[in-house]
Amino acid sequence: MPEAGQLSVNDRVLLHLSRFATDVPPEEYSPDVTQAGIAFGVGMSRTHVPRAVKGLIKDGLVEELTARVKGHERRMNIYSVTTEGLRSAEDLWKRIRETTFPIQKEGASSKMAGKDIEELLGRKRAIAAVSRIRDGVVEVGETRRAPIRDFGDAPKLDHFYGREAELKVMDHFMETESRVLVVLGNRGYGATALTRKFLETQDEDDCLWTTLSPGTTAKHLEDALVSFGKGVSRNVSSLAEVLALDNCVLAFDDYYDVGEEVVEFFSDLVEAEGQAKIVISARQETPAYNWFYQKEQVDRGVVTELRIKGLDEESAKKMLGNEKIEKDALRRILMFTRGQPLVLKMLREGDSKALKKNTVFTAEEIGYLLFLKDKV
Repeated sequence: MPEAGQLSVNDRVLLHLSRFATDVPPEEYSPDVTQAGIAFGVGMSRTHVPRAVKGLIKDGLVEELTARVKGHERRMNIYSVTTEGLRSAEDLWKRIRETTFPIQKEGASSKMAGKDIEELLGRKRAIAAVSRIRDGVVEVGETRRAPIRDFGDAPKLDHFYGREAELKVMDHFMETESRVLVVLGNRGYGATALTRKFLETQDEDDCLWTTLSPGTTAKHLEDALVSFGKGVSRNVSSLAEVLALDNCVLAFDDYYDVGEEVVEFFSDLVEAEGQAKIVISARQETPAYNWFYQKEQVDRGVVTELRIKGLDEESAKKMLGNEKIEKDALRRILMFTRGQPLVLKMLREGDSKALKKNTVFTAEEIGYLLFLKDKV
């Protein structure tokens, strides 16, 4: 019989996943069985989840699948309890029912056996409460706080297609010890849109979006981060405490033309300790003197780089709004535009003025591209 408060991380993850076990695989799985959902449900750092599920998979108690998840457009990695895992979870819960736990209820402390917690809350809610045990104490009256998602002036995503490979790299980054992800792309290649799309999928994490500009100061950035952190936890009062937050993503968009103090600010972020993940979309053409990290930091795994290129053919067709476009016409468009999403979007909208203003195409080339994009 386990001692009070001595459940292992693997035990807690197994209990959490057992709540979502079904005899027939669903068409869409609950977000609770993704890595982010496990972290949120068990009350642990997301970076610690891979180790736990890997151990459960090795023991034959859990299997990893790629499946559709409610609220998400694309397929994701999810974790499902096996038949052996269900038996193990059932045996574990039987032992827990006979174990006495320190509990916290409405600010008062006492002790309660697992079976009494089950009688009070119902089985599934009792398993959820025990799965989230912290410092040996079960919060009986605890309610799950909704993640704070401050997207500020982040752009809306009217059209977003493809980028499955890039999104998988970003998902993998969330599972590693790497703390900083830099999304690199020339202007118009969609680094901002990709970062925005990625944050939408992190629906169990606290997220903050900050757009950078030439006038951004280090003081402004620190104040914004601390203000956000205070909303996540009343115990936060400094930048170091913001960076220490679990299951938190801090996104900075359009790193390019920034002052020296901002370069230093980001250089310090790279080597700062903490659990928060940092995602920075940066222009490929950023001047060398403005770079805030070094190759050796990439080699050490502190920084992960994701260099993006133009859209693939199928995604380009969708961006153009003509999925039946003639093959040769598409080939010519991609040769001119290199698959830049921004240019393809302007073509879709027939916006010759925007094309003239934002590209180096001549008026004749713009007319030719507009002609090509409608060919079927």
